[in-house]
Amino acid sequence: MVEMKRPGVWIMGDLADDDRHHGMGIVVEYAGFKGKAQWVAPPPYRWNYATFAKPGAIAEPPDETLEMMFAKDNAAEEGFNRWTINGMSYPMSNQPMPASFHLKQGKRYRIRMRNASDDIHPIHLHRHSFELTKLAGMPTSGILKDVVMLGGYQEAEIDFIADNPGLTLFHCHQQLHMDFGFMTLFDYV
Repeated sequence: MVEMKRPGVWIMGDLADDDRHHGMGIVVEYAGFKGKAQWVAPPPYRWNYATFAKPGAIAEPPDETLEMMFAKDNAAEEGFNRWTINGMSYPMSNQPMPASFHLKQGKRYRIRMRNASDDIHPIHLHRHSFELTKLAGMPTSGILKDVVMLGGYQEAEIDFIADNPGLTLFHCHQQLHMDFGFMTLFDYV
């Protein structure tokens, strides 16, 4: 959310100077104002999902826990990093792949995720919303998400109900990570 209350000519963009200078920003020019666009860095801020948790609530126990370790093989794929989930890299081919995880309709699943890389991963589970139940060792409850950011060398746990049968894609939302193996499939049995 951006509050527009400072007339002038401003740059709204990425906090990283290098990224902003390479196009990750836009000039906002108020009506009647001209001149060189100004960048004003925002004050330091640390995002915390727990801000949105239900105070004192405890997540329901899962019926089953799925363990996932995310890792990077540096420059392993024609000079690009190859990404793995539990040691397996999803191949980019035209061949259908079997599901790696098998779900039962109506069960509550917990995915315990460990990021063994220094990269940040926006983790997404298709066709389901999930509850963030633990982040960096801190239990949470009541935070419903479709994507969660998993920091470098961080751990998190998410819970979801298997209530939408069919093949379900689980992946990192960074396209380059996904293109080089960071995805897997769930199915219902």
